[in-house]
This record gives sequence, structure tokens and C-alpha cells, in this order.
Amino acid sequence: MATTESAGRSPVGELLADDTYRRYWIGSTLLFGVNGTLRFVFVWLIVTLTDWPSAEGLIGIALGMPALLLALPAGAWSDRADRRLFTLQWLAVSIVIMASWTVVVALDAATPRLAGFAAVLLGTALVMMQPNLNAIVPRLVPPARLMNATALQNGGAQAASFLGLGLGGAAIALFGNAGGFGLMTIWLVIVVVMMFRIEIPVDEPTGRPPNRLWADVAEGLRYGLGQEPRRSLLITTLILGSSFSVMQIAMPRVVEEDFGRGATEAGLLLGAFGIGMLASSAAVARRADMRHGLNVGLFIGIGLGMGQFLLSLAPNYEVALVVMVSWGINAGIAIASHRTLLQQRTEPAMMGRVMGIMTLGFSGGLPFGALAQTVLAPSLGPVLTMRTVGLATMAITIPLLLLRRSIREADQLPVA
Repeated sequence: MATTESAGRSPVGELLADDTYRRYWIGSTLLFGVNGTLRFVFVWLIVTLTDWPSAEGLIGIALGMPALLLALPAGAWSDRADRRLFTLQWLAVSIVIMASWTVVVALDAATPRLAGFAAVLLGTALVMMQPNLNAIVPRLVPPARLMNATALQNGGAQAASFLGLGLGGAAIALFGNAGGFGLMTIWLVIVVVMMFRIEIPVDEPTGRPPNRLWADVAEGLRYGLGQEPRRSLLITTLILGSSFSVMQIAMPRVVEEDFGRGATEAGLLLGAFGIGMLASSAAVARRADMRHGLNVGLFIGIGLGMGQFLLSLAPNYEVALVVMVSWGINAGIAIASHRTLLQQRTEPAMMGRVMGIMTLGFSGGLPFGALAQTVLAPSLGPVLTMRTVGLATMAITIPLLLLRRSIREADQLPVA
């Protein structure tokens, strides 16, 4: 475990000097990169397979439905399992599925229906690991470095998920649609190498017999949603996941049809968000402390919906790039403060289940965003759909976060 005793060393340098945290950080960064890139390569595959405008929304539903159904039991399961072994088992499953689908695409045997089936399988394997990966962070670092570790993990992981889009787009341009899936297969193998060598401290025994899995899920829901500020922070994740997925699904077609660009440019545009997020997350990781409640109110309450609204007004590709970088800077601060607040106010024994609820919102929100895209895009088009969703998001998040006292004053509450 990283310590706070390294005099003269920056928080980032201190954390990355620890072999276990460094391996975990590299592995989780690549794994979240796979998650972010997967949406793009599947959507681009569907764009090349069919001209039906609702198809992208349906593939988004297929990718996100496993998170909607399985994030909660995945979090509960991780709280009772060996966290390292749990991750390695699901990594092996993910590699087999990803490699097999790469072969199918390379042989030009992919169809929209098969793509939907593959999306469900891959979405299932990946979502089973997400709550556990987030729950590992407080086990590897001391409380005084939780904000820095969260910002570093979040910055690396989220930036990789968007910067990977540029590499994914380039792989598609060079090798066809199979190139994007092949690239992610390689990343997953590297993640196994990193995670195989980490050591995770075990949770303290509770002294009571284990519940049934679904009883643990119910207990986690009562704990997570039973008290502020956890309740508002967790509800926010569903809004974040739903709203943001509309942009991720809509932008490839906007880039192709409105801006006249290809897969590489589409990947780079989405990757610009990661550049901004990486910059602000790196800055947060070096700070001693921040007002997390105020950051959540401003940068999520206003910034989340505003970014999508401004993106929908971009007249060309170059302006869209600037908006995406700026939006990413906003998100790096927002998500670091959101995660830090949530984990500081969650007991270690409940961490996997609370992270499961968070995953349910972030990833499980994809089907809701995809549904909005499927319903609105045929009549409004992708640009007006993003504009409408951006305004609707601000109408919800401003009163939920910026105007809510329990969020603004959350930093004054005791740490769990």
C-alpha cells in the first residue's frame, strides 16, 4: 500500500512509486480504455452495416443492458470474493469473447443481429469487473491519498477510454472493422499481465454468516440510497450515464454526415474529451484537497448538460474539437470530486455494492440514453437530439446538485 511518508515527493509520484498501485493503475486504465472504445467500434460497425438511423441506439442498448441487470449483483459478489482472482477470471472470459468476435468481423461474417449478440456478451463480461475495480482503490492507498488516487485512476481510465477512440479509429482505417476489436483484445491481455502481479489487502471479516447474494444486493441498495449525500451522488450517476451516452451514440453519424469525416476523425473527436479530462485530472491529482461538494454542484450540475448543448451548436469539426476538450476539462474535476465524496462516505465492507450502484448508473444508463436516441433521432436528427438532451439534463441536475444543501456542504460530513 502506498504511504504518505515520502517527504518531498508529489502525491502522484508517491502513488506511482508503489509497485502494487502502479500495476493496478496501468491495468485499470487499459481496461476502462476498452470499455470506452468498445462503444465506438460497435457503433461504427453498425454504421457500416446498415443505414437505419435507429440501429446505433439499439446496439447501445445491447451494450448497456448487462450493466443495467448485473451491476448490482456484480458489486455484491465482489464484496464476498477474492478481488484479484475475481478480476482475473472475468478478464479471461472477456479475452475469449473479444478474440472470437474479432475473427467473425475479420471474416466479413458480422451482421447487425450478430453484433447485438456479441455486444451483450462483451458487455456482460466487462461490467462484472467494474464495481470490483473501483472498490479496490481504497484498499491500496491511505485515506489521505484517496482523492489523489481517485483522480489519478479516473483521469487515466477515462482519458484512456477516449484516447483509445483515436487508436481504435486508426486501427479501423488501417485494418477494417476487425482492427478495432483486435486492438482491444491485445489491451485485455496486457491487463491480465498487470493484474496478475498485484497484491490486494483482504477485507476485515464481519463476524456474521454470509447472506444470500440477493440479500446482499438489497442491503447495498438500502445503504447506498438510504442517506445523503450518497443518495444524490448515486442518482446522479444514472443521469450522467444516460445523458452522456446520447452524445457517444450520435457523434459518429454527425462526424460522417454533417462534417464529412471518417472513422479516424470520429475517434479523434471523441478522444479530444479524454485529452481535456486527462489534463484536469492530472491537476486534481496533485492538489492537497478541494471543495468536492461545490465541484459536483458546478461541474456536474451545470457543466454536464452544458457541454452537450454547446457541442450540438458546433458549426464544424474544428469547433467541435474545442468544445470536446473543454468539456473533458470540466469532467475531470467533476468525476474526481464525485468519486472521492462517494468513497469517503462508504464503509469498506459496503464498497463493492456502492460501486455496483455507481456502475449501474454510469454504464446502465447507456440503454436509457440509447432509447432516447432511438426515439428522438428519426424525427429530430442526431444534432437536435443532443441539444434537447443537454437542456433536459441541466433542468434535472441543477436542482439535484447545485441547489441541494446536502451536496454543497458534503465536505463537512464525517468520513465513513
